[in-house]
Amino acid sequence: MLAWLARRVVKDAWFVVITWVVLSTALAITALTGWGGGGLFSRLEAGSASIPGTESATGQQVLDSLAGDSVPVTLLVRGVDLKGTEHRERIVPALAKVHEELAAMSGVEKVMDPFLSPGALAAPAAQALVSKNLDSFLIVVTVSPKAAAVVPATDTEHSRRLDDAVDAVETRLMRVPGELHDVEPSATGIVSHKQLVTDSITNQTRKDLVTGEMIAMPVALMIMVLVFGGLLAASMPLVGALASVACTLGALYLLSLGTPLQSFVVNIASVLGLGLSIDYALLMTSRYREELARAYDAGNLPDAADGRPPARRRDPLVVSCMTTTILTAGRTVVFSAVTIAISLFGLSLMGGGILRSIGLAGAVVVLIAVAAAVTLIPAVLVLLGQRVARPSVLERVPLLGGLLHRIGDVSRERGVFAALARWVHARPWTILTACLAVLTVLALPVLRLHTISSTVEQLPADSSQRVYAQTLSEDYPAVAGQDATVIIRGTGERISAFINDEVASLPGVEAVLGQSSAEGFTVVHLDLTGDKASTAAERAVSAIRALKAPADMWVTGQAADQIDFRETVNHGLPLTLGAILVATFVLLFLMTGSLLIPVKALIVNALSLAASMGVLVWVFQNGHGSGLLGFTPLGGLETAVVVTAATVGFGLAMDYEVFLLARITEYRRTGRDNDTSVELGLQRSGRVVTFAALIMVAVFLGFVSGKLIAVKEIGLALAVIVALDASIVRMLLVPATMTLLGEWNWWSPCWLQRLLAGSDADADPASTARTTVPGSVTAD
Repeated sequence: MLAWLARRVVKDAWFVVITWVVLSTALAITALTGWGGGGLFSRLEAGSASIPGTESATGQQVLDSLAGDSVPVTLLVRGVDLKGTEHRERIVPALAKVHEELAAMSGVEKVMDPFLSPGALAAPAAQALVSKNLDSFLIVVTVSPKAAAVVPATDTEHSRRLDDAVDAVETRLMRVPGELHDVEPSATGIVSHKQLVTDSITNQTRKDLVTGEMIAMPVALMIMVLVFGGLLAASMPLVGALASVACTLGALYLLSLGTPLQSFVVNIASVLGLGLSIDYALLMTSRYREELARAYDAGNLPDAADGRPPARRRDPLVVSCMTTTILTAGRTVVFSAVTIAISLFGLSLMGGGILRSIGLAGAVVVLIAVAAAVTLIPAVLVLLGQRVARPSVLERVPLLGGLLHRIGDVSRERGVFAALARWVHARPWTILTACLAVLTVLALPVLRLHTISSTVEQLPADSSQRVYAQTLSEDYPAVAGQDATVIIRGTGERISAFINDEVASLPGVEAVLGQSSAEGFTVVHLDLTGDKASTAAERAVSAIRALKAPADMWVTGQAADQIDFRETVNHGLPLTLGAILVATFVLLFLMTGSLLIPVKALIVNALSLAASMGVLVWVFQNGHGSGLLGFTPLGGLETAVVVTAATVGFGLAMDYEVFLLARITEYRRTGRDNDTSVELGLQRSGRVVTFAALIMVAVFLGFVSGKLIAVKEIGLALAVIVALDASIVRMLLVPATMTLLGEWNWWSPCWLQRLLAGSDADADPASTARTTVPGSVTAD
């Protein structure tokens, strides 16, 4: 398959490049504009950890059906003095016109505020709309064009009228603080409703995406200039990155037409696509330059008159080197991509909702990245010919030239990484013990991991919607919302007795905030001990669910969502983990022909992943470095981040395992012994793995600069995973374990060896390429 692909790419390089340009442009326009139907970001949801079919999700559906399609739009007016009667009475006439206009607006069902009439503030219901410190108040407008009726989602006309009515109310409320300046000069306001929260999160997602890419791209380019010694070769990974990102956004838009996409999914897909596309293109370009250098060393010098390599598309040397590149580095990239795609697709096996979205989107992104790496990048390199091996003008700069020569991508069989391997060979037990000790210490905080599910809390502290939610929580206890809601199918004394006698008396239930009945259901709002996302709240929810209710009962709320999300993950984990482990084991076996190497790789990568998650807990859950990274600790890690980081991190760890093992296996198949193969494999792949890891870390850290805490968490998690894996694990721990295992590394049963020997998987692609490439290629 790869041999056929190599022939087509070399022969039809211009066609491949033009196809990618057209495809990338079309998909980018689709993502940005939707061809007039709204772009990708207009289709995103704020996201939640609610999994369809769980108790909390079902209960929320019941609540939504009871509430109808009404939308509460709230104005928080701050900077006012309500401590004196005189101040309060001055506000009443100032708001009289506002009340009249709001009540007369189309679709408005009800208007509530504490100043509807003189003396209205004395009523308990009005007092609930005034802050505890008497420095702010609320105006709540309920918009419902069809009263409390539940309208089908297919009724687009109703949806349009509802949106128009909400927009009109929002616009009117935004003018209120300015109209109060005559009586309260310092009055300011924040308008909030569900769609505004969603818009805030999606807008911040877009900003974080741009910020991350603006930071990552220049840093990646600088690193690649050092790797390749010039701009021409260094631009190759960026070409792949731009094409991959454009196609990724377009693919996500198409995916959003069939399944809901949360804003978090776009960030995950973008950062992964950017990092992998650069990673894979770096490997392909580096291997191509290595093959050219090998050919020059063998005496196949460029035949241009001025000593510079020619730039002819069908130069036999270019054909030979590119074919070898696709059959070796291309094979490695495909193995790596399949491993990561399987890991990501495993998320969709855990359940629906955000897990399914991340799994599908991630798998699509990986496939796009590998497609660009094995088609677009080789095609561009073929068109450039031998020019990518031409010495750069940077090498003529004093001092810089020597630096570029020492750290460049084309390495010989002796160097710093070979010396490192020999150093490890001399003391494998010491290195193994030290590496395991470091990784174990880093992993210890995982024992205190607590996962949470938040929405508006992810926004930066200065975001208007975050300020609104925080103010409501601190100053409006009666309005801020409840920690948990209990919905029971049934009404009457029996239900009330159950609530008052059993639910209210449970440990962790602070108070029953309210109880109401509608359409045969009883709805009870509860105040729980501690924060609504805390372990104490989760224990209280579990205790409520454990009660023997007199009828069907559902418990909803953030703690309930967290419990259900965790149970969904735990339920789907055996199948997902089994599929990932089996697929990874088979792929590594096909690549190496060994049964022990895949087992060792799985164990080492699991330990590396645990260490990385421990760092994440230490930083975000415990709050270390919160000032440096610019976030407020929420007391836990986002559940979706933990699951995604574990899955993607496992795939990335295998990514570098594949890079290293591919080169070690190449030397092993030429007859070298175990230690020599490890030494040469590490020397040949060490620079590429190191610089690829630096680029990936730069890409991921670029997204840590974002404002959404979930984006910060996933960015740091992946950066730590790559950094640990490419340094401690790949450079020290893997060589140490392979030294200790010796020839046992390559053991497999005789019948498997015979089976593998009879397949193409055991062929040496490099030697095959160098002996079968024709001297020229002609166009059809």
